[in-house]
Amino acid sequence: MFYRNQVPTLKTKKKTFIYSLFATCPDDEKDDFVQDGRRGKRSYNFRRANGKLENGYGFSALKCPKSTSNLTQEEEVKLVGDNISSIWSFKWHNQTDDTNQYYMMYYNGTNNFRFDNLFGERLLSLTIPCDFTQTPIGCPYRYQGQDVMVFSGEGSPLKVIGANFDFTVESAPKLISICTHYDKLFAITAGARGSLVYTDNTNILEWDDTMTKHIEFNDERGNLNKILSFNDYLYLFRDFGITKISTYSTKEEFSISHLYQADGYIYPGSIASGGDKIFFLQRGGLKIFNGSTTKSITLECDALLARDDNQKASGVCYEGKYYLACRLNFNDGEKVGCENNENFVNNALIVYNQTSGEVEISRGMDIRSLTVLNNPLKSKLVACFYDDNKNKIGQIEKDGKLFDLSLPKVWTSVKTDFGHAGKLKKIKKVHLISEHDCTVVIKSERQEKRISVIGKSEPQSICTNVLGEVFEVSCLAEGDAKISNFQIEFLES
Repeated sequence: MFYRNQVPTLKTKKKTFIYSLFATCPDDEKDDFVQDGRRGKRSYNFRRANGKLENGYGFSALKCPKSTSNLTQEEEVKLVGDNISSIWSFKWHNQTDDTNQYYMMYYNGTNNFRFDNLFGERLLSLTIPCDFTQTPIGCPYRYQGQDVMVFSGEGSPLKVIGANFDFTVESAPKLISICTHYDKLFAITAGARGSLVYTDNTNILEWDDTMTKHIEFNDERGNLNKILSFNDYLYLFRDFGITKISTYSTKEEFSISHLYQADGYIYPGSIASGGDKIFFLQRGGLKIFNGSTTKSITLECDALLARDDNQKASGVCYEGKYYLACRLNFNDGEKVGCENNENFVNNALIVYNQTSGEVEISRGMDIRSLTVLNNPLKSKLVACFYDDNKNKIGQIEKDGKLFDLSLPKVWTSVKTDFGHAGKLKKIKKVHLISEHDCTVVIKSERQEKRISVIGKSEPQSICTNVLGEVFEVSCLAEGDAKISNFQIEFLES
């Protein structure tokens, strides 16, 4: 009689690991093994808010309607000058026919201001020359019931520009920030950054130092950088804090309250008000101020912030989100977009949803400044740039491109053992829906495999056979992207 040899075999179990936390902000600071293995460690140029990996934020050439009667038909705005360094939104009330007209102003490399009508024919001749030797500070102001822009900087006296006039104020000092509040003019001057200047004469064309008074601030919060009239109070944003000033229309009395002392420098360009809150970046991370208290915004990507290199950060609020152009240290040895230029200033755009707290990061864009062209007809978020795009103005998009150049998209998971430490595993298949071509990379301590995925609208299962105990998974895309239902099927011994 013959007996079958009983050879012992290795028993395996088939299991599935579902990456269901695409929408969660990646955390590059915590140790991988104290995090949920389904979440990301690094993500950029993807939008993940709906649980899918889709095209991230980008910019295309600015387009505007030709008339208020047809807001959907737009044409590209033809720009003048090759070094656009700042953009402003401007409204002019035409008293003749009692209508508002909306403009964009920008400053170019030939030291000229340019007006462009946002809703109508655009005239190439609408140029205002000036003598500034560097990009001036621009502040909106109300002059005799009209909206104007006040410009101050090196090489030229103060200029006040409206839709139908252009004045030079020789007697005015160089200004950093101005506003009116309870029929008084308040200003921060470049020559006395520790003082708040104010006067009852709100006609800025009649500036006279003999008519101004000063409030001195010599405490540890440092220089004054920006003044805002917000929620019926004046707020001074300083190097290292926020000071509130209460003033009254009929009295020369002020109540001064120091509301916040920062443990890191507050970057002036990042300060932006949206609704009932003010957002800003300080050296320790993003903050939110509600008029009385300041709180930290937990981004879970704070570790990426370049702590000492955000002097040129620019922030705005637009449609319920805070947009921040800044510099991030991704610490991955890669060079994306503008990072290939060793002199880049900013390399990232952070988009923070004020309601949900969700965060998106775009990488590879050297944004110089962000501006909202705000009007009741068709507002737009626009930007000007450093580097090769310095002659362009871009409008925000959700196509993951920078002026038709597709930005590489990366999502990388934390390292995980799928909840089974010390056990050998083999990843057999990747399951996903990817409507466009993408690449899946699987790394373990033993192997690395790159899988090219052809875009399809239906679910796909792709054999992989990667052996290891601990794995890191990446989804990469060069063009359009829409990835969902991402799962790993593995065998555990």
